Amino acid sequence: MYGEAVQKLPAYVHEARLTICGLSTFLDGYVRLHEAEPVLNSEEGTPQGVLARELLRRASAGIGGEFFLDWPEGGIWLEKNLQFSRWGLGGSGAQAGQMLAVLGAPALMSLEDRSKRQLSVIHPSVQVATNQGVLQCGDILPVEKRKPAHYIFEYTAGSPIGSVIPKRSSRTIVRFTQERLDNDPDFTRESISAAAISGAAILSGFNEIDRQDIRAALSDTVKLAHAWRDRGLRTIHLELGDYASLDARDTVLEGLAGAFTSLGMSYSELRGLCVGSQDPITKACELSRKLNLSRLCVHADTWALAITKRDPQRELEALVCGCLLASIRAEKGEPCQALAVPGNAEFRDPPLEPFSKSRERFIVCCASPYLERPAATIGLGDTFLAGTLLVLGGAESAIANPQ
Repeated sequence: MYGEAVQKLPAYVHEARLTICGLSTFLDGYVRLHEAEPVLNSEEGTPQGVLARELLRRASAGIGGEFFLDWPEGGIWLEKNLQFSRWGLGGSGAQAGQMLAVLGAPALMSLEDRSKRQLSVIHPSVQVATNQGVLQCGDILPVEKRKPAHYIFEYTAGSPIGSVIPKRSSRTIVRFTQERLDNDPDFTRESISAAAISGAAILSGFNEIDRQDIRAALSDTVKLAHAWRDRGLRTIHLELGDYASLDARDTVLEGLAGAFTSLGMSYSELRGLCVGSQDPITKACELSRKLNLSRLCVHADTWALAITKRDPQRELEALVCGCLLASIRAEKGEPCQALAVPGNAEFRDPPLEPFSKSRERFIVCCASPYLERPAATIGLGDTFLAGTLLVLGGAESAIANPQ
């Protein structure tokens, strides 16, 4: 099945319509956690000590996610004291757009920070809106002003970090400022104009917004999403993300209800929605009905699943394409062309058969190529998202699933 997906990928790219990728873009600095001695050896009671304790707790538990530390000087301290392995692009919509551009598919990205450092990590063919229309990122002139970076601490299963030996490979995203959505009015204008010919749009970044700003952000997003839908855009996908509190997460889901048609999350994020011993897949079906979604998608380490009203066979192709691209990024450590299934990938039994039903919706499930010791884990969910929307937003999909 995955071998067939490799062969089909050029056709998916050829059929691809524009994907609108928003609404929050960042610069990420990468550090291997076991190499972050200045943090790990920090004294208790200092901001560095607080950061070290939280990073080790997450590595020991095998969890990633995001961590906000109210330490305005934190970024300056880290960049002065740590050796960064590389710099990269951050934000779910942005990373999905980056993957699409690497494949040769069109993507329009929201982008407030147009500094030289930020532009240097974006694929030159990614489309960016300007007051003169849409240009490729490689043709954008940089400006001086820039946003604070995020810092990614990565760890690998079995590789010691002091006395901690992680059982699962993951990463923790650390930030020191409260964020907001990109202030990019040109993107708003051009994305509405392009919605009529686009295959899908991505909403993300709400998990990083301060409580006092979230209501306005949600209101603005609802207006934008409705403008897209009025232009005929059918698939508007919300990538859930990791929230600091259940209340913050629920505020976003309630505030955007009706504005998005597709919802995506990791398996750990799905479990966070469950109450007590509630079965996660049952909860996913319940949530899909409650929010009246066309599809709900879950990505786990060894499988992926979608609950959909649409063509289940097409959805299976989308899941497989997403898992394929994510596994290759895990192997290589960065977005790249899909030439073959990773040779060291394992396949484990998924929790369900490929096709089943829950009332009026189909449940589609597949095993994913699993790498126990990936080169990197950041962006795998966003790469998976890019692959699914590449298939679902293609021109053939529009013909197979007319409105």
